Amino acid sequence: MDYYCKCKNCEEIDPTERSGQKWYCEYYRTYEDPDVVRECKHYRER
Repeated sequence: MDYYCKCKNCEEIDPTERSGQKWYCEYYRTYEDPDVVRECKHYRER
């Protein structure tokens, strides 16, 4: 099983909380680019 995902489909992302073009990830408490595919073991689809 791989953990690659796009942040914009993740329930941990708050699209209303923006820093430039990045969205805020509630889990990691970081700003993530929603179009970047990255490894994430906490991905939950909205």
